[in-house]
Amino acid sequence: MNPTIFYTAATIFLGSFGKPDAGHASGKIESFPTDTILSIQSSLQNKPFFQRVYFSNSDAELILGERAFLSDSSSAIKKDTLEIKRAYTANSADSKTGKTGVIYFMIEEYSKESSAKGAYHFFKSANEKQEGVRTVNNMGDEAYFHSDGKNFYFILVRKGK
Repeated sequence: MNPTIFYTAATIFLGSFGKPDAGHASGKIESFPTDTILSIQSSLQNKPFFQRVYFSNSDAELILGERAFLSDSSSAIKKDTLEIKRAYTANSADSKTGKTGVIYFMIEEYSKESSAKGAYHFFKSANEKQEGVRTVNNMGDEAYFHSDGKNFYFILVRKGK
């Protein structure tokens, strides 16, 4: 039996790193390339949860547009949940704003789909009335994007069995 996976990727950009295109800035997040999603899924199959590389330093550098380092990392087992957290920080501050870009990534794998759905809906309902929240189509079973368009870009995705 394959466990349900609850993906969480919170991406924080401070400064002018990796600014979204006009569609993202307007909140019109509608879909992501299916071939990219399928490539990621196939690369993770048949490996134990804690041995998989879900989000690498190279991935962070591509998004930030500059060199970065792993600034925080943890893994845990909590009841029916496996959890991995990572933070990548840019090597230098943005010259225009003086802010340093940081990407936070978290993935949780639940033993029950109902637990994953409950966690997803808890976070979504806590944020859905905030400005800048948009549903994302064609990613996982459920997904939403949240941003203030300047300081943070957050995406939460739940993928079931």
